[in-house]
Amino acid sequence: MILRFNSFLPADKSGEKHDILVIGIPFDMSLEELTSLTSKDRILLYLTDFQNMEGRYELPAALTQQSIAYGTGVQRKHLSQYLNDLIEESLIAERKAHIQGMKQRMNGYYLTPAGFARASSLKSRIGDVIVPVRMNGKFKEMMVREIDDATSGHVTVCDIVREAIHGNGLEMEVLETVESRKREALEEKEQDSDIFRRALKTAWRDGRVTATERFLVEELRKHLNVTGEQQRVLESEIIRKLAQDHMEFRRIYRTVLEVALADRVIAGPEESILEQLRRVMRISRKEHEDMVKETEASICGPPGYEKDLLKDAMKLLRDQGD
Repeated sequence: MILRFNSFLPADKSGEKHDILVIGIPFDMSLEELTSLTSKDRILLYLTDFQNMEGRYELPAALTQQSIAYGTGVQRKHLSQYLNDLIEESLIAERKAHIQGMKQRMNGYYLTPAGFARASSLKSRIGDVIVPVRMNGKFKEMMVREIDDATSGHVTVCDIVREAIHGNGLEMEVLETVESRKREALEEKEQDSDIFRRALKTAWRDGRVTATERFLVEELRKHLNVTGEQQRVLESEIIRKLAQDHMEFRRIYRTVLEVALADRVIAGPEESILEQLRRVMRISRKEHEDMVKETEASICGPPGYEKDLLKDAMKLLRDQGD
């Protein structure tokens, strides 16, 4: 099939205009309407599929930066700036919320009423665009809004725009794989996130991160394309869990100390057991010494208490003798 370029050569002497024929290379100015969309337009177009998000306690995973970047084809390193611009223009809202399928709270993004109005108008206009789609080796002109019904899965208008921008035209065979590719890409990102989470846990396991560990973590973050925001969220989660675990470890260790000090002295096997427990629970020597003093005071009384008790007993005996 030969598609005509939607432009004309200058009129000849007869005043007639002639179409430019592009042999073998299907081209249509309608595709340019898709490929010329700005990154911010693509973000708005992507978010039109998510309505009434402002009152939801839990947001879909599709509204995180990671999903928006893949869905729109916008590079992650530029996405944050575009999102900030749209927030300043009051077209989208940002909110930290619980995300479906994720353990930690993250920032989610959705359209404001003004943003939805603009995005809906854009979606309607793009939906009416007629584009050439390769099907079974031949090209068929279709409206963008008709393509989803022609596929066996689900293809959004934003998916079609992304494929037009990053592909070599539109092919039905490729469009059929959009859902599976999207799922695989997000699963891969989730695996990368798990790898990075484990690395952070290892770095923080002793309660502090050395300069070398910080450097290695940063290099891994860049390699896995983990955003700074994701790192902050994961690190906060890990530190909070470490703090909770440490408080629980201190409580258990304090209980063991009370049992060991029941006879007012720690000796023999008790010393070995406590030392092993201290290391496993990552109780510092300073914490151990402080807890021993606190436990001794609660069981035996403060330092000098026995002498005071003996002095009081002697005084009581003298008083009775009188």
